[in-house]
Formats: sequence, structure tokens, C-alpha cells
Amino acid sequence: MSAVTHTPGPWNVGTSAQGREVVFLNGLTERHGGLGPSQNWIDCNTEANARLVAAAPDLLAVVQELEESAGYWSEYDVPLGIVDRIRAAIAKAEGRS
Repeated sequence: MSAVTHTPGPWNVGTSAQGREVVFLNGLTERHGGLGPSQNWIDCNTEANARLVAAAPDLLAVVQELEESAGYWSEYDVPLGIVDRIRAAIAKAEGRS
């Protein structure tokens, strides 16, 4: 049995025609609730997506801890540009990007 993985990014947050926030997954709209006639796609990765979303607060906390400790890192110990990517990820999670 193959492992089900989450829908690859980019994921974006937008507003539906009804004024509700929805998550767009690679052009698909993640709709909460049942699939209706106008929702004619089925995302086979829904369970994996839910696990990823559920883990997001923990992942953000870890990345924030890494960012706080970044001042102590040697430039030779980490990949080039990693601190900028950490800060960009935090900004995106906090809605500042």
C-alpha cells in the first residue's frame, strides 16, 4: 500500500464568492463539508492535507524557535539563505507576506 501524501504547494488563502475564506491547493479549492454538484472534484489527499494543517501550529512554533536561535549560528553551519527562508515562512504563516 502506498503512503498518501499531502497535496503539494503552493497553497494560498482566498475568499469565496460567499465571502468565506477558503484554501486553494494547486488551483483546487479545499471545500469544507460535503461535495455538492458544483464541487465535481475529489481530492484523494484529503486525509494527508488534514494532518498537515493540524501539524501547522507545531511546525510554526519550531520554525519560530529556529529563527530566534539563528543569531547564534555560524554562516558555515547552515545552508545559504536559510534564515531568510525561515523568516519568509513565518511571515507567510502570520499573513504578513
